[in-house]
Amino acid sequence: MKKLITVFCVLMIGVFADAQNKRFTYEYRYIPDSTNTGDVKTEMMNLDVADSGSKFYSYTAYHSDSIMRVDLEKQLASTGMMNVKTDGRKGSIRYSVSKKYPKYEVFFHNRILRDQYKVADDRKIDWKIRSEKQKIGEWNTQKAETEFGGRKWAAWFTSDIPIQDGPYKFHGLPGLIVKLEDQSKSHVFNLQAVKNLTEIPKDVFSEKEILVNQKQYDKLVKEYENDPTKGLKQIQMNGMTMIMKEGTGNQMKDQEERLKEKIKKDNNRIELNQTK
Repeated sequence: MKKLITVFCVLMIGVFADAQNKRFTYEYRYIPDSTNTGDVKTEMMNLDVADSGSKFYSYTAYHSDSIMRVDLEKQLASTGMMNVKTDGRKGSIRYSVSKKYPKYEVFFHNRILRDQYKVADDRKIDWKIRSEKQKIGEWNTQKAETEFGGRKWAAWFTSDIPIQDGPYKFHGLPGLIVKLEDQSKSHVFNLQAVKNLTEIPKDVFSEKEILVNQKQYDKLVKEYENDPTKGLKQIQMNGMTMIMKEGTGNQMKDQEERLKEKIKKDNNRIELNQTK
């Protein structure tokens, strides 16, 4: 009887693993400013999984960009011009993370000014699986802990979903991560829904990416934070150059001050340390 049960479980795991593409939707709660812990942001994030790999991104940002893309195409068709309204973009999480199976190669995708970067991250995540177990929603989960990006993390994974993946860059446990939180609870991911997909959606604004390593990217971020208004006059998307309306003189200085103030308040990022 035990042998039959084992065979059935193996078959079920195989069916799940070979099933159509799946989407795991997480609620992401985070505190961007460590000096204002009462300001808790929430964003819905998707982890889309296919045979070749996964992509983790903001559903809010993707939906907003889809609407913007349609609007820009209508403008171009009717007037031959495009007026980009930057305040029309929704979603605070503008980065995405992709993982390439079966080696789980991790790439961080993000824009700095007008350049889109693909950051290769080969850091290994060393998990310590604990004996503690917990029922979270419909899932039977087990606890695991690690240190990554200058934070201590606790993850609750379920072997009921035999996918060794999870939110952000996290992966490598014997099952999908259902819940993930850092020790300060500044960053918390909770699985909310699972659904089948007929296909994985493509990027709304597909652009050529510049491949860099983590150390190179950290240097670029530091340069941007020191001079956040550099290169804002034009943004390129799909081979087209769009001129952004920005003030001159005092208006430009005001814009620079606003950006620096925004950067100053974004001091509690998901990764605290930078590559040396």
